[in-house]
Amino acid sequence: MNKDFIIRKAKEADLDAVVSMMEEIKAGMEHPEWYVIESRAWVKRHLQEQGFILLAETPEGIPAAFFMVDFPDRHDEDSKDVFDENLGEELQLGEAELKRVAHMDSAAVRPEYRGHHLQGRLLEAVEREMQDRPECYYLCTVHPDNHASLSTMLHHGYVIIRTKEKYGGLRRHILYKRKEPVRPRILVSACLIGMNCRYNGEGVLEESLQKLMQEADLIPVCPEIAGGLATPREPAERVGSRVLTKTGTDVTAQYRRGAEEALKMAKLYGCSCAILKERSPSCGSGRIYDGTHTGTLTDGDGLTAGLLKQNSIPVFGESRAADCRAWLEKRKMIRL
Repeated sequence: MNKDFIIRKAKEADLDAVVSMMEEIKAGMEHPEWYVIESRAWVKRHLQEQGFILLAETPEGIPAAFFMVDFPDRHDEDSKDVFDENLGEELQLGEAELKRVAHMDSAAVRPEYRGHHLQGRLLEAVEREMQDRPECYYLCTVHPDNHASLSTMLHHGYVIIRTKEKYGGLRRHILYKRKEPVRPRILVSACLIGMNCRYNGEGVLEESLQKLMQEADLIPVCPEIAGGLATPREPAERVGSRVLTKTGTDVTAQYRRGAEEALKMAKLYGCSCAILKERSPSCGSGRIYDGTHTGTLTDGDGLTAGLLKQNSIPVFGESRAADCRAWLEKRKMIRL
C-alpha cells in the first residue's frame, strides 16, 4: 500500500535538506558509482532559474525523496562543469529545438521510504508540472545496472537511445521521451492507412485504424521505402537474420536501414507504441512468413518490429488495434 506523501516544489530554504539527502543516500549505496551527486552550487541554481526540484515529504514534514529537473539552455558561463551539456544533441536537434530540452537530472529516495514508488510518483508530478512549459524533449541518464531507476523510466515511456561513457568515463544509458501531446502518437505502417506502398503497390485504410484516428495521431512510416526499396517490388521474407526476395536477392541492408529510420521517427515524434503490418519481414510482430514464400508462418519478428521492441516501444498488429487502444487507455493516454 502506498503511504501518503506530500509532493511540493522545493524552495531555497530546502537547499540544505536536498544536499544532505543526496550525500546521505550516496554514502549508503551498495554501488555509489551509480549515482553522481551535484555540487551545492549546482543544486542551488536549480532552486532558482536553472530548473526546479520536487520534494516528497511525510505528513510530519520529513524529506523522503526528491527529483531535480535541469534546463540546459539556461546554463551560463559561470555554471559550466562536467554536467554542462545538452543531451538533446544525442537526438541531433537543431539550435531552436535544443532550447526545448529538459533533463530529468537527479532523483533519490531515502532507504527507509523505498517501496512506495516515490521515484515514479515524483516523475509523474514533474511531468504534470512541465505540461504548460515549452520544453518537450525529456532526457536523462541511468546506470545500466540500476534496474530500479531504469524500470521506472521505461515504465513511464522513456526509451534508451544510446549507451556511452558520460561524466568523466562513467557508463550510462541515455533515455528519451517526448512530452505527450494531448493526443497520443502511434507509429503505423503507412500501408494500413491508405498509402499504396506494399510490395504489390497496394494499400488499404484499415477500419480499426480509421476509428483510432479520432483519439490518437497516427505517424505513418514505410520502412521498405525508407530503406531505399521501390514500389512495387519483389516480395521478400526473413530467412534467419537475412531478408531475401523470392528470387534470392539479399535486401537485408535496405530492411535494416528502414528499421533504423522507423525507430528514428518513433523517437522524434514521441510515439507511445506502434501498429504495424502483420506477417511482414519488416513490420510483422510475433508471427512472420518463414522464408519459403509458400504462405507458411513461423514465430518471429520483422526487422522494424524487433528494433522497436528492443527500444521498449510496444508493437501491435492491425488485428490487435483494440489491444493497442486498451494499452493506451490503461496508461490514461486516452479516455473511456
